[in-house]
Amino acid sequence: MTTARLLACLWISVVGLGLSGLEPVGAQSVGPAPAGPAVGLGNGFADLSARLQPAVVAIRAKRSLVGAPRDSVHAAAGGASTGSGFVIDPRGVVVTNNHVIEGNDRFEIILVDGTTLPATLVGRDTETDLAVLRTAGAQRLASVTWGNSDAARVGDWAIAIGSPFGLGNSLSVGVISARNRDLQAGRYDDFLQTDAAINRGNSGGPLFNARGDVIGVNTAIVSPGGTQGGSVGVGFAVPSNLARKIVSDILQTGSVQRGWIGLRARLLTPEEGGTGQNGVIVADVAANSPAAKAGLRMGDRILKWAGQPVTDPRALARFAAAAPAGSKIKVEGFRGRQAIFANLVIGRAPTEVRAPTPQAMPTVSVMGLVLRAAAPSDRPKLPPEVRVVVTALDPFGPGKDQVRPGDGLLEVQGQAIASPQEARAALQAATRKRDAVVIRLYRDGQPIYRALRPTR
Repeated sequence: MTTARLLACLWISVVGLGLSGLEPVGAQSVGPAPAGPAVGLGNGFADLSARLQPAVVAIRAKRSLVGAPRDSVHAAAGGASTGSGFVIDPRGVVVTNNHVIEGNDRFEIILVDGTTLPATLVGRDTETDLAVLRTAGAQRLASVTWGNSDAARVGDWAIAIGSPFGLGNSLSVGVISARNRDLQAGRYDDFLQTDAAINRGNSGGPLFNARGDVIGVNTAIVSPGGTQGGSVGVGFAVPSNLARKIVSDILQTGSVQRGWIGLRARLLTPEEGGTGQNGVIVADVAANSPAAKAGLRMGDRILKWAGQPVTDPRALARFAAAAPAGSKIKVEGFRGRQAIFANLVIGRAPTEVRAPTPQAMPTVSVMGLVLRAAAPSDRPKLPPEVRVVVTALDPFGPGKDQVRPGDGLLEVQGQAIASPQEARAALQAATRKRDAVVIRLYRDGQPIYRALRPTR
């Protein structure tokens, strides 16, 4: 993102803030909105707020694993972080952001009337920063329904409800400012932008349209105040049509099963006749991947996917991810001046090779690296100063050919790293300032240095 060099793009969960701002409201069922036009605004948004508030929740996440606090901030806050979420099934299914719950293993849902319910993690998806929790017990909860984010137009009303700064069930109103925003936070970026006030603590909360349908999951803001900044009217939400599919996959299988073709693409340069909307160039092909088996090569230009135009690399990534494994897709393009086509048999995104771990531990993902805290069983191979271990990596990410599963992460740009969360913050800060990030690893009994070049 161009402004990322000047303005900090913030994930907006809150660390350690109280939830005393919750106001009691009688529980009520939140069913589908009546068919027809948007709710009348004769009394503002009061009626809509009363209908939707009971289905919006605050989330408190804690880490119960024995060991040192994740970082100094969480140590001071007792290791807790909070965010927002919303109920999509009366049986207690709650949607939130992955970064709200990441690194934690104990979760609580706080309803609008102050009731606190324990919850378990159903699954999460780091690629889209979404997570699904389920509350315990037989209590049926008020819920909201998904809307059609593709129908949201620039200028339409946008209503955000959440717990900014721990102030539960706060409502703000704005409009859809833009669509299809790419924050370079992941390969599937396709955010809605809104000027409805979103602040730290709104993470995971719903963005509604004027009918009360969920059209987005509030995720990030841009603020000139850095990590301490607040809303300046530039907020971003994961579109509901993407979130709905991710959540459905998690509920069915506990994870997201994406199609995979095994290539990386780039935009055409102006010298190649590129307009930003007229196809992509194959920049890399993974060995033995569906793309390799179909005969695609580096330098090929891809114009169409199953008859649909491929406008940019993000469009190609979304097409591939949405295709079921085993399906056959015709891809059309050019090799030089010769028209070509390839019949791709979609594969399943390969499970990243992971270093063996003695137990399931919370992980953090950043720059294509999956990181966890070092465990006692790591000590025969890793010295005490290694506090963070690489457990997996994106085969096309910046760590390709530089980092291996099982490496210990010692430093980022000379800063000693004590937790996966510190590593994420340091790497994200470094990528905003430089084209190459120097990290110090521990591998095979000795420290080594490697340079990671973030994808722009």
